[in-house]
Amino acid sequence: MLLIHLNNEDKVPSKHFRIQNIIMQDSGNTALLVLVIVVILSILFLVVLDICQVFKVREETKNASDAASLAVAQNLLFFEKPDCIKVAEEVTRLNNCILVECICGYDSVTVTVEKSVKFFLIDKFIGGNSMVKSTSKTEVVYPWDEKFNYCDSYRFSF
Repeated sequence: MLLIHLNNEDKVPSKHFRIQNIIMQDSGNTALLVLVIVVILSILFLVVLDICQVFKVREETKNASDAASLAVAQNLLFFEKPDCIKVAEEVTRLNNCILVECICGYDSVTVTVEKSVKFFLIDKFIGGNSMVKSTSKTEVVYPWDEKFNYCDSYRFSF
């Protein structure tokens, strides 16, 4: 409560304030300000967690696509299994991802995998399923290829 005394002669307020009243008026504002700051920092923390979740899933899908493309390239190089897509599916399943596409050529392999992202805050506002995709391409170099001079320096004994 603010007390102001008026002089009847000059109609100018004289300043007689009570310090206790000023302190009591500001105590509610401080609590409200602290509450607003805590809410804003909590929301920012959850947004940072969601961004970290995207980077984590991106690394997982990148590792899965790299592993699958290298496994298929090794399969092509050593003629182990005739079906390259099954090899890629098995490797991506072991890495907890889903195979989207596997393109096997004579000298290259391209694998695309995806995985869903589980957000903390964004899922509350945006419905649907968020996915992260990664693609890896591997070049297959055979020993009888031009890079090895068509096996001129290699001697095979049969």
